[in-house]
Amino acid sequence: MQDIILQQRNAAKPLTGKSFLLSIAGILLRLAIAQIAVNLLIAATGAGLLNIAFYVYAILLLVGFMRATVAGYVYTLKEDELVLERRLGDSTITLVQIPLDHVVSLREVRVAENLKTTYRQVTHIDPDTKPPLRVRAAFGVSLFSSRLARLLAGKGAQDVIGHVLVYDEGNLRCACTFRSNQEMLGALAQRLGERYGFDERMTRSRVHTLYARALERAFPALYPYVDPLVKPEDVAWAREEIARQKAENREKKNPAGKKTDKAAAESAQDAPRRRRKQG
Repeated sequence: MQDIILQQRNAAKPLTGKSFLLSIAGILLRLAIAQIAVNLLIAATGAGLLNIAFYVYAILLLVGFMRATVAGYVYTLKEDELVLERRLGDSTITLVQIPLDHVVSLREVRVAENLKTTYRQVTHIDPDTKPPLRVRAAFGVSLFSSRLARLLAGKGAQDVIGHVLVYDEGNLRCACTFRSNQEMLGALAQRLGERYGFDERMTRSRVHTLYARALERAFPALYPYVDPLVKPEDVAWAREEIARQKAENREKKNPAGKKTDKAAAESAQDAPRRRRKQG
């Protein structure tokens, strides 16, 4: 059994006062909207079993609320691994064990970072390290409007909300976000060496997807590792080439010599008319 080098315990922080009331109001509003939607579907389809979907949604909402307000977190650094746990009372509901030799990098994660554009498997141990709802909405809106995406995300899009640990699990590269104190970060920095603070995305094959391109337009400072499907320099070259070809076509249709001859002929034809008018 490995010796424990350092352990960090984050107790749950129950909501109180205004925050609690707003959270309850938000849950009730979502349940009301869900109930209306289910009732409309039942009326349209006649399938009364759709009520089950409403109850499942209600349970998921309550579980999410419990995790956000009751769950605690335990981060345990051992000789050769880091263990991240989310606990509800005495029960562990999420457990991630990461061998330190499998760690690729440990760096800060910011509000408007969509880790799923790079990693297939992303685990958020602490819900506070997950992009808030407004930012998740901004991710979708970025496909249509970069300006609206930035407006939804707000001015805090680049604020640090925690750290992300990138590690290899078999052939799969995974990411896990959590919030650790300075003591834990210092211990991890000693164990990981150059991998601490290293952004491994810059050394990988760049992401070539429409979604990544949309995020790059909306939040360019946060997505330096993505490439558009069509690069800006290719677009500029294409515009210059189109302009050149149009100029060549105009020149072929109306050569400069023909223009001069035509203008001279027209001038010669108009000369007698001008003399008659003057006379």
